[in-house]
Amino acid sequence: MIEFLDDDNAISSDEKASFTFEVIDKRRNTTQPWSPLDVFTNRGYVSRFLDWNIFPYGENNNLPLAIRNIVYANSIVPGILNKKTGLNWGKGPKLYEETFDADGNLIRKWTKDNVIEKWLASWNSDRFLLKGTVDFSHIESYYAKFIFKKGWRLGDSPFIHRLEHIQSYRPMVVGKRQTPTHILMENKDNPNNYEIYPLQRTDEDLVKGSQTVMYTNLPSFCSDFFSIPQILGSIPWIVQSTNVPKFLEALSKNSINIKYHITSPAEFWTQKRDELKIQCSDKNIPYDEKMLKALKRKMLRDIQRVLSSLENAGKFWHSEQVMFVEGMNIIEMGWKITPIDTKMSDTVDAQIKIANKADQSAATGVGVGSSLGNTSDTGKASGGSEQYYALNNYYQTGIDIPEMVIMDPVNFAIKTNWPDSNLKLGFHRSEPQRQEDMTSSDRNKVADFKAN
Repeated sequence: MIEFLDDDNAISSDEKASFTFEVIDKRRNTTQPWSPLDVFTNRGYVSRFLDWNIFPYGENNNLPLAIRNIVYANSIVPGILNKKTGLNWGKGPKLYEETFDADGNLIRKWTKDNVIEKWLASWNSDRFLLKGTVDFSHIESYYAKFIFKKGWRLGDSPFIHRLEHIQSYRPMVVGKRQTPTHILMENKDNPNNYEIYPLQRTDEDLVKGSQTVMYTNLPSFCSDFFSIPQILGSIPWIVQSTNVPKFLEALSKNSINIKYHITSPAEFWTQKRDELKIQCSDKNIPYDEKMLKALKRKMLRDIQRVLSSLENAGKFWHSEQVMFVEGMNIIEMGWKITPIDTKMSDTVDAQIKIANKADQSAATGVGVGSSLGNTSDTGKASGGSEQYYALNNYYQTGIDIPEMVIMDPVNFAIKTNWPDSNLKLGFHRSEPQRQEDMTSSDRNKVADFKAN
């Protein structure tokens, strides 16, 4: 039986000759390895839609969906990102005013304002901010739509009636020239129509009688508009971590000992794809990627037949070589069949070590760290003191900028609606406490909370 784990990896199970198969992409073996950052381009815009220049967020403008699919296929990363959301959220959004104490220290004076709080409750601001916080945990940005009070069209001062969260996969950032100026969104009820909104950045961008959209984000180095998600560099590790359970499941299900590891160059299959397309064109039939997968399966069966019998001493398997031109050099690339040690325990231990390393790298990559993400190399939760210092350090250095970005649309709206007010919205949180600094009753409360 041949089981494909994905497009580039497979496991062949046979009583006498089982092997793993991998397609090697040459980009991963050069001095400039493949990187998730390849989805970004140095050009401002890469295509046009109607009379707009499109500024895509990743390849085909689908980076948020690609990250979603990779993250939720993993067993640990969604939990780490949820923990990051909880750390940022704290006790939730509350109004405050900044002031200085007697020693000149900047402090927050948490307060209440019935008028502003009634306005916030009218459009469920907590729900809006929770969605924005989740988006920020994944891609360090989100979109907010401003809906203005209708009286503004009649000459009243600008008043933002409510804010609406926009799912990050929906907007298409566009502009007439080299700078993004508008958002295009497909109408859900009528996909052939697009809604157009001006980008909201400053007071000068307020367009009378129009709805606007703000893109609030953590600025990235050498990126003019979009945030480059922090998780992007951890994606290869996340994918590696996700593949380990698939590999172990296949081993367990088939009860096989892998005897060979077979690799083939990606260029080989690129040529085969081109040949199949030519054949389909000659036969006047549409090409389907399933044809290439069927060819892979056939060639793996040929290898299996050669390797599976004790009487095959005089038999051999041959595959054509691929000539690859790189600069002034011509490189010959071909298949490789490598015998491997069949010690199952060593194979399983190696995969588990890969998974542990991948989990730690993922936690560090999203900005939580192994202590708060509970991804230590031993697989056990970190000690209480270690978690306390990690949490305290996170609150001291990792919270202010994310809060500023997440709260930006709401605080902009508050300042627009009540220009004389000094109040802002921020996340209220309790200071972390060590167990020895807590009374026994407080420790029991924490234990009861965790148990529930």
